[in-house]
Amino acid sequence: MSLLTLLSLVVLAVSALILYKTRKVHLATFPLLQDLAATRRETESLFGQIHALLALERTLALPHALPPMRGWAGSPDFLLVVANEVLRSKPAVVMECSSGVSTIVVARCLQLNGKGHVYSLEHDAPYAAKTRDLIHSYGLQEWATVIHAPLETRRTDTPWYAEDAIPASLEPIDILVVDGPPQNTAPLARLPALARLLHRMSANAVVIMDDADRDDEIEIVKRWKSFVPQSTERRPHCEKGCAILHMS
Repeated sequence: MSLLTLLSLVVLAVSALILYKTRKVHLATFPLLQDLAATRRETESLFGQIHALLALERTLALPHALPPMRGWAGSPDFLLVVANEVLRSKPAVVMECSSGVSTIVVARCLQLNGKGHVYSLEHDAPYAAKTRDLIHSYGLQEWATVIHAPLETRRTDTPWYAEDAIPASLEPIDILVVDGPPQNTAPLARLPALARLLHRMSANAVVIMDDADRDDEIEIVKRWKSFVPQSTERRPHCEKGCAILHMS
């Protein structure tokens, strides 16, 4: 074997080893780069939620801080959207599908407006009691009522709030906030909201949907827009998605 051939083989072997080592380094660092990108997204999202929470606390100016708002509760950015809409449109009647921190936010905004009342449909009796206690702790009982409305299928194919629990004398709904029933209740669990409550809504009513980036909620909004062709949709940026439908 000539010296030139031997050197060529050595160069090839070294090159192959370098490529092998480079690939191992790439495979080892790729998950780290993915983790770094995910951490950056989570950090940016957290910063956005902190900013929204500070803006919400400043807007509401409550005597003490709001309860935690993660997990099932509405995120601060969504609640800030709701608060701004209530303060802007000054509704007489707000209805919520679900209850909790959002009830406090809406009730306080109505108090700041000097008019209006929020009625929150809650299927879970213990949670309804918890929200009522929360309302009293903030001194907002004049502005908010929690209605225990168990889920049933008397009028719908999927479980929906017992409508007999809604006061017959209720004035037209100006804002409907849809954050229930829970997703695991049924496919398209929130779909009945518009069909069952539209006849109770004012001509210029607004519907605000949380979790609007989920597949089910995307389909629900699509069907709502078909159900009310004159409605228009707006999507302010929120962590879990938010859709606002103006009925006229």
